[in-house]
Amino acid sequence: MLLTKDYSEIKGKWVAFTGLLSAITTILHAAPVFLPVIGLALSPLSSLPVIIGALLLGDKVLAMFLTTTALLFLISAKEAIIFLLATGPLGLAVSLVVIPTVPFWKKSLLSTSLLSCGTFLLIFFVGLPGLQNIVGAINIVILLGIILFSFLYSLLFMGLTLLIQKHICSIISARGGDMY
Repeated sequence: MLLTKDYSEIKGKWVAFTGLLSAITTILHAAPVFLPVIGLALSPLSSLPVIIGALLLGDKVLAMFLTTTALLFLISAKEAIIFLLATGPLGLAVSLVVIPTVPFWKKSLLSTSLLSCGTFLLIFFVGLPGLQNIVGAINIVILLGIILFSFLYSLLFMGLTLLIQKHICSIISARGGDMY
């Protein structure tokens, strides 16, 4: 059990696990830099390690988030900014779906708002060339399209979060409550 283990051993395992999740997130998110075609399919999966980190690490997930951002800055500043404004906050926000006391509409509103705002910042303030070429100028159809996409994308990741939570709970219960 958690209380019977040596604290330094537990702390070391959490640091190693955080580092592993950060590395996996970085590899998935930076995949388009190294593998342009395959990487575009792998990059959206970078929210999954963030979700796993939020579910297992709780308040320690901030260290993972910052470590991933720093690693991405070493690889590509553009990818780091995308992670910082869109992918990372989405992973953190959809993790709230497991909190039973918060109404579902509030959970979906938060994750949709974070992803929409991140996308708007990437398009109109950061000025990522790929997104700017697709969007062009600001109009109501584009804004509603981004919000609808963000809502559907958030719902998809909320569903994945619930599946991940069930799987994690079954693993922990099979091990008798011991996570190590």
